[in-house]
Amino acid sequence: DSMGTSSYRPPARTMEVVINKYVVKLKYCYTCRLFRPPRTSHCSVCDNCVERFDHHCPWVGNCVGKRNYRYFYAFILSLSFLTAFIFACVVTHLTLREYLGSSLPPLVICFFSVWSILGLSGFHTYLVASNLTTNEDIKGSWSSKRGSEFANPYSHKSILTNCCAVLCGPFHPSLIDRRGFIQPEVGTPSSPKSEIPSFGAKTDTSMEDACQDFAISCTA
Repeated sequence: DSMGTSSYRPPARTMEVVINKYVVKLKYCYTCRLFRPPRTSHCSVCDNCVERFDHHCPWVGNCVGKRNYRYFYAFILSLSFLTAFIFACVVTHLTLREYLGSSLPPLVICFFSVWSILGLSGFHTYLVASNLTTNEDIKGSWSSKRGSEFANPYSHKSILTNCCAVLCGPFHPSLIDRRGFIQPEVGTPSSPKSEIPSFGAKTDTSMEDACQDFAISCTA
């Protein structure tokens, strides 16, 4: 348009891979310019694709995904035990000193706060036992109501095995190249032509092939 902005989004590009005899569709991310590996989603807050994306947590200030989910789960599990212990100690203390009546409103607030954390821990325990993510559960990606063809291909059909796979699996290396950060240029500014990256047909093709190879390798 006249303002130089456009709301046009190119049509979705997808490819299909087979994981444990189930066909999984991979979407192309036009922001990161790659085919998203299985269970990967683009976070609008972090503006980056996150492997095994669970959710973006405002309390910890980043995304919860493949490399930090076990630590997030340990955090909320320990927090639930801590809050339950504190609540029990406070109730016991007030009961013995007969202050329970005057402290009833704070106790009610504390009670619901404890149950909210316990509920969150219980929900993520269910996700770990089922080898699901919050994103998949909300979207119903592998809901049994959709039929057997939409069964969870990542589940090992065993609660113990799923827990071991999610919490005790191999620690994957980071894919972020910290040395690849763009440093501010010092000196004369470059010409307008060089500021606009050019993506030719050959570059797009080679990049697409590399993304496909990377997506397929993540399913191994």
